[in-house]
Amino acid sequence: MDEMTRRLKMKSEVWETLKKTVKALKEPKNILLLGSFGTGKSSFINTVITTLTGKNDYYVDIGCGSKHNTTRFQRISREEYWNPDEEVDKFLNLPTFIDIIGMDPLLSTSEDEETVNSQIMNLAINGKLPEDADLLDLGKKLKDKKQLKERPEEKTLSVDIIIVVISAENPDIPQALIDEIYKEANVKKKQIPVFAVITKVDKCALSEQELEDKKTGICEAIGIASDKVLMCSNYQPNQPLDTNKDISVLEFLTKLCNPRFKAVTLQKMECEEPEPEPEPAPVPAPSPPNNDSPFGVKLLQGAFLCLVIAILLGMILHLLSKDRKYKS
Repeated sequence: MDEMTRRLKMKSEVWETLKKTVKALKEPKNILLLGSFGTGKSSFINTVITTLTGKNDYYVDIGCGSKHNTTRFQRISREEYWNPDEEVDKFLNLPTFIDIIGMDPLLSTSEDEETVNSQIMNLAINGKLPEDADLLDLGKKLKDKKQLKERPEEKTLSVDIIIVVISAENPDIPQALIDEIYKEANVKKKQIPVFAVITKVDKCALSEQELEDKKTGICEAIGIASDKVLMCSNYQPNQPLDTNKDISVLEFLTKLCNPRFKAVTLQKMECEEPEPEPEPAPVPAPSPPNNDSPFGVKLLQGAFLCLVIAILLGMILHLLSKDRKYKS
């Protein structure tokens, strides 16, 4: 068996494992991609769908340069990309991908409890953004401190998995943004499994060891195990299929679709404020002795008697002293 045949066989086996995994799901998972502007979130969605379908196409529009291309809330459901030849595979619970605007790391700070980024992430995670919501416009309004009207949660839009997308070309890890993602995914209302994808590994100037070091740093920053991270070079338009790339993407997708990885709504325990302790009763100041009381009378009598005795003793001593002088 030559190398190509072996790799194709391996891809087929991984694909069968993925099919078994998604068949165990009750419904497709909603996977939200988060990251800074220009990290390749949309390109990664195209890469995953290209791997699944074998057709390299613009399932999500991508851009380049310094302007946002994804500016709206966009859901790419199974129905939009999955049309297999085999009828038996038609209703596989393949995931729905959620693409939103790239986050600006400068808008994530440790000082503010609610930033523009955290508010948009919270809305997306909890299924409160309608299809095609203008996130660029929303971000400007939130930046101007405008209050968003409360929206009901749409259960079918709630997020099951979060993928943090980071470009290998970016020398710095956006720690403040990652901290906000961690808070939204673990602390507030829900606990959501978090994975990571390092994109553009084919375009960066890092060595293999430097890439591994970057992967380790990202794992530590997010707080996830290394097997939850995929290092990937995205498919470019009209690029031929790469079996090795497909295998790694399918293996990663199988992990994402594992039924054991699921979002949980945190049950916050209610606590009561402790009752305030009663203030201690004031200690009354000692009152001066009452001279009219029997004790006071006796005290005065004793003092007077001592005074009389002292005077008498003084007089006796004085007389004795004079008598001694006279005799001498």
